[in-house]
Amino acid sequence: MIQSFADHYEIDQDVFAATGAFDPVLLIDTRLFIDPRLLLRTTVDEFKTSHQRITEHFDNVMRVVRNIKKHGDPFWKAADRMLTFPEVKGLCIGYSVNGNGGSGMGPELRAALLENVTKIVAAGVDDPTLFELVGIFQDNVGPDRISDMIAKIIITDLISFTQRVCSDCGIPMESCVFSPKMDQEDLPVNPTTRSAIILVPKEILSNLPVASDYGDITYITAQNQRLRDELNAIIGGSLSAATLADRKLALRRTFVAHPEILRDLLKAYLSSKAEFYDFEDDPSGEVIWYRASKNVVDQNPLRLSLPANPTLDAVEAVVVAICESFRGLVEDNQLAKLLYDDGGNPKHESAAQLLFFGIASAYCKANNLDLSPESDAGRGPVDFKVSTGFNGKVLVEIKLTSNHQLQHGFEAQLPIYMQAEGSTRGVYFVIDNGGCTKARMERFTNAVASAVPPMPKVMFVDGALRKSASKADY
Repeated sequence: MIQSFADHYEIDQDVFAATGAFDPVLLIDTRLFIDPRLLLRTTVDEFKTSHQRITEHFDNVMRVVRNIKKHGDPFWKAADRMLTFPEVKGLCIGYSVNGNGGSGMGPELRAALLENVTKIVAAGVDDPTLFELVGIFQDNVGPDRISDMIAKIIITDLISFTQRVCSDCGIPMESCVFSPKMDQEDLPVNPTTRSAIILVPKEILSNLPVASDYGDITYITAQNQRLRDELNAIIGGSLSAATLADRKLALRRTFVAHPEILRDLLKAYLSSKAEFYDFEDDPSGEVIWYRASKNVVDQNPLRLSLPANPTLDAVEAVVVAICESFRGLVEDNQLAKLLYDDGGNPKHESAAQLLFFGIASAYCKANNLDLSPESDAGRGPVDFKVSTGFNGKVLVEIKLTSNHQLQHGFEAQLPIYMQAEGSTRGVYFVIDNGGCTKARMERFTNAVASAVPPMPKVMFVDGALRKSASKADY
């Protein structure tokens, strides 16, 4: 069952909001990250010295790295231990393959990172701030892993904050072995996984830390003309056409050959202003879907039922009924306005996917159906399956017309998902939010018309925004 932390413990929304803690949705990771720069100006008592602790940790790493002579020597091994950052479970933020499990940094990735950092230090740059920006040059490192590194270093602060919030709200805690190297701690427990939950203050969360922004080659090169020239020379072509791996390789080479460019970049990073996520506007659609789904389903009930031994046709009929209700709610603009930010700009497709997932889950719960909508952390295709006595599944894939993979999703992606999940039925749910040329839409509709069975059922939805994008009702 999809529930937020506060709802599970029956804490009033206003009371929990007053704590300053982010209210995570249990079992689904919200794509927010701990931004180390936000710790510099936090007002939360438990985190007043957190950034200093981060700086001291990476400064110690740099001291060790300066003494490395070769791969595998004692200093290398010491630095490797200091860069061991297993995932901090229970945060309910970041990216995950499924559910709310994070991603740690394994030995191969640590070795690659340490090799690159060693080269950069040898070139003359040993600023510990470099570790906050490793995502710009290190393959397979993004905001989630940077956030994991930071969380591991300040875990005692996160635990103290969680304990205070729970004490203030009267939330029960249990003794948990959070880590083999840590003492038992009293923490709230996830009702499904029985693992500890760690709360995070809103004011240290970002949806896209600057380390990820710097990973965008356009942003980086806009800050430094010489860097742009160097990268163009290394790649030997268009930067925008280069793969992400090629871009990161070019950056690594540039930082080693021209350390002064990296120093300038670090200076720009430190002088730039960090902004925590705007939870009110919710420009990425990361949080509003949960509360909106519950309210909309309460206000627009839908009667659904399944026989004791449902057939695939019966399951598909229920899923299509949910899709039709969702279409009606989008087209009357109750939901359409949640697909745009306060400036009227379309949000990412994941906002629509999360919203549909929340609506589907709420309708199944309201009707006490033996039907579970599941998906990759609320994003991607939603897999409807009966929990007992039935092996069939029905998949629903949400696509916006602004997505340039609209036709590819119909012809390849959803059929592949259906085959992988052993499903013979699927719904391709197309929400028209603009951004699709007439020619591209014609090619798509022609592809749908000429498709042969088995093919997904295609449903079109008018997702145009026709009135103010106020979210006051939610």
